[in-house]
Amino acid sequence: MRSNTAVKSKSPIEDKTSYLKAIGPGLLFAGSAVGVSHLVQSTRAGAMYGFGLVVFIAIAFLVKYPGFSFAPRYAVATGKSVLSSYRRQGFFALSFYVLASLFTMFIGAAANLLVTAGLVNAVLGIDANVLLVSVVVSTVGGSLLVLGHYHWLDQVVRVLIAFLTVATFSAAVVALPMIQWDVSGVWQPTNYDMATLLFIAALIGWMPTPSDVSVWQSQWIVAKIRDTGHTPNQREAKMDFHIGYIATLILALCFLILGAAVMHGSGQRFEGGAVEFAAQVIGLYENALGKWSGAAVGFSALAVMFSTFITILDGFPRGLANFMLMLKGYEEGVSDNPRIEILRQRFYWSLIVLLIIGSLLILSFFLNSLKQLVDFAATVSFLAAPVFALLNHRAIFSEEVPKEARPGKSLLLWSYGSMVLLSSFAIGYIYLVFVR
Repeated sequence: MRSNTAVKSKSPIEDKTSYLKAIGPGLLFAGSAVGVSHLVQSTRAGAMYGFGLVVFIAIAFLVKYPGFSFAPRYAVATGKSVLSSYRRQGFFALSFYVLASLFTMFIGAAANLLVTAGLVNAVLGIDANVLLVSVVVSTVGGSLLVLGHYHWLDQVVRVLIAFLTVATFSAAVVALPMIQWDVSGVWQPTNYDMATLLFIAALIGWMPTPSDVSVWQSQWIVAKIRDTGHTPNQREAKMDFHIGYIATLILALCFLILGAAVMHGSGQRFEGGAVEFAAQVIGLYENALGKWSGAAVGFSALAVMFSTFITILDGFPRGLANFMLMLKGYEEGVSDNPRIEILRQRFYWSLIVLLIIGSLLILSFFLNSLKQLVDFAATVSFLAAPVFALLNHRAIFSEEVPKEARPGKSLLLWSYGSMVLLSSFAIGYIYLVFVR
């Protein structure tokens, strides 16, 4: 804790600089979240149910907050990702992360590639083969990571998230007067049929983002420390995390408002094809802000979907590469060990190639099934959420974390309550779908 004490003695200018150096992993979290979960799921929620699912979006953010917040706290306290704690927790914890990643990584990457490729066609006004565009997008994303590593990932996502936040918030403000409150202003679904329950499960599963992204958060903290040489204290890490988490909540509500204002009650439904869906999303902005906004917002949506894709392209391989290091008796940390880094890079790049090939293969079979693809992967994440909440809870309260760095009693109780609710949701879903 000596480093935390030293921070308090800094001058205001030094303290501000220290905070700026800490910002990054939280925005990468937002970059990974503000993709399909927001652009697709939140907009669909508004279009189909008006404001009926707002409470479920709020619940998703509340119950997932402890698990997500514990990951960066653990990384700052120990200098390692929470994957290190999973290893200490035993075979089940580490294998569960690996299986969950393998189960969702190809579908998640494929869904984001599909929307990104659709936006490319819609924004540029072309009719190129979506699979071919996806190959180009994945090649560009992979090249960016090859050339810039973590540093470029960090810098590019900062700009893209800031741009889309301003554009989306502006569109939502303008769209609010367009809402027909007598139709859209119901604050819960009028009918909890099976289709609604399945969609709520998918919405919560990827809202704000799948729970395994907490592992990525902690790894980005470690990479940030190596990249800048600055080790943040707990206060700086929490500030960085809260910036990203609050931004994802605001954007989720903005996309829901746009869907409710433009499509709910109109009889329109989102198309299943990527290009058609992308054109409809751009149309939401044009209807709210005017025809002039279509190109600007289309490019910003494309940019953010691309940023989501590259965070996925980095996150899954980074986590699995560290797992493979652990199998050989090593693990990634803030110290720069050349032998470990060479081995990690070898695994990392091999896994990126595998992820690109696998996601393109999935796209070749499901080009016109975007919604089904997203709902399936999101439901898997929904069922996995209580397990990740438990693993991260055990990580932050483990012996390797100093007592001063552990959460207080209020967050401890919040975490217990969240685990109970997430488990209840999952058990209820299994009963309704598989038992009843």
